[in-house]
Amino acid sequence: MELEKLKQHFTLVKNSSLFKEFYKNEEESSVLPLEKHVLRKVLKDNFSLQKESKGVYLVRSGGSSSKPLIFPVDIKENLYQRSLLAKELVKYGMFSSKTIALNLFSYKGMYRTAAILDDILERCDATTISLGASSSFELVYNTAKQFKATILMGTPSKLVLFANYLMENNLELEVNNLMYAGEFLLKSHAELLKKVFRAQKIYSLYGSAETGIWGWSTYSEITTSYEILDDIVVEIEKPDKEGNGTLVVTNLLRKRFPVFRYLMGDIGKLIYEEGKRVLVLKSRESKSFSIDSEAYFLNDFDWLYEEINRYQIQLRNTSDVAIEIEFLLVEAPSKMIDKNQIRKKLQAIFQIKTPNITLTINAVKESDLYVNNTTSKTPLIVDFRN
Repeated sequence: MELEKLKQHFTLVKNSSLFKEFYKNEEESSVLPLEKHVLRKVLKDNFSLQKESKGVYLVRSGGSSSKPLIFPVDIKENLYQRSLLAKELVKYGMFSSKTIALNLFSYKGMYRTAAILDDILERCDATTISLGASSSFELVYNTAKQFKATILMGTPSKLVLFANYLMENNLELEVNNLMYAGEFLLKSHAELLKKVFRAQKIYSLYGSAETGIWGWSTYSEITTSYEILDDIVVEIEKPDKEGNGTLVVTNLLRKRFPVFRYLMGDIGKLIYEEGKRVLVLKSRESKSFSIDSEAYFLNDFDWLYEEINRYQIQLRNTSDVAIEIEFLLVEAPSKMIDKNQIRKKLQAIFQIKTPNITLTINAVKESDLYVNNTTSKTPLIVDFRN
């Protein structure tokens, strides 16, 4: 059934102004998944806002990139997808007419997560308090108290920083429910959030600018399992023996600016429960960076999690020719950081042979990590060299 839907949708994609040239010699059965950098080029070559006969909804993707992708969506199609999602979220119990939601997602720089959530909440007949990620934690705390918020929403990074603010200032705030999106939630962070806010449930939403929001779940320590909107086709590319592979998504609702077989950048698998498709997310795809013509991958540093709670790699030019690799390490609650031991392991990985490359290791607090000003996300790799 889904294969037939994909075939029909590809006919529409091939005839669209965006992809007519790109797919002109392609057949549906042989189309490779579409990567973000390729989609960015397709948009640059084939999309002109001035040539559109009616308005579009512009949404920013990849806010942490130096070249963000700005994707156009048909306004009516976009609102229809949100309407379908809102109905599912009410049925699921995430939001209701009694919900008072404190929104700490980002409104900045065309990154519309906060505005999207405001709209979805209103479609659920809920109340949204639109503070956004840039609001001071003092304002967030006072507002939550004043309006007795029933759910607090934001990226895991923002929620953890707010929780730390409350602890450092000996403040108490009980919020029954939390909702996160945009990043994976670490187990240690979930425990912290439950403890500080005394939250009973932690919900999550999933999607992207290119495909919209189409998945919803309740946090579990074992797996993060998302229910999926009916008109979203999810494929698992190159699955391993456990069924985990890269997520490839086609949104059948988006016809004016369709995207076919889009790579989400995450790894997971599909299971079926009571006749429903459920997406079980595992992790992000491996990311890499290059120094002095050598490529390094994040899985080179998986061992760090045995020593610490979280890390961030920051790369910067200290002169026209010199590069600093800085590892910011967040201490695990029950373990002291052994910087000397970690340095030895990192030096073995990088094998630095030139004085133009330096390695710095610093133990920091969660609040010291770089947070993208637009998306409110805390990336694992921050490259300041661009």
